[in-house]
Amino acid sequence: AQLNTQANQLAHHLITTHHIGPEDTIAIALPRTPDLITAILATLKTGAAYLPLDPQHPTHRLTHTLTTAQPTLTLTTTDTHLPHHTTTLHIDHPTTHHHLNQQPTHNPTNHHRITPLAPHHPAYLIHTSGSTGHPKGVV
Repeated sequence: AQLNTQANQLAHHLITTHHIGPEDTIAIALPRTPDLITAILATLKTGAAYLPLDPQHPTHRLTHTLTTAQPTLTLTTTDTHLPHHTTTLHIDHPTTHHHLNQQPTHNPTNHHRITPLAPHHPAYLIHTSGSTGHPKGVV
């Protein structure tokens, strides 16, 4: 119940403040903590696709992934430094916590989303090296 509440509050914040919805991509560069699960679930609740990023990957790989994927927003922490400039939301920042605590706790529906979620909307975008050795995005 606590996970769902936190994911709902983050999803509502992403929808209302950042105008995130279906056809958007959110990069998630978080350590393996409960915040990672909350961020993935919240992203899916907005209807957006998530792009997992490992901040420990080499800078050139992260740069290539962010450049080719062009995420609408990156969810990260204040301690994580990414090589490519993207719009970021630091989920551990006190201001973010303040805004999240003011958001509704109920599940977002198509009524709340930017556009209705449909089965053809992507859920995630993953980059693999493939046969060429260069990361390629797969929806």
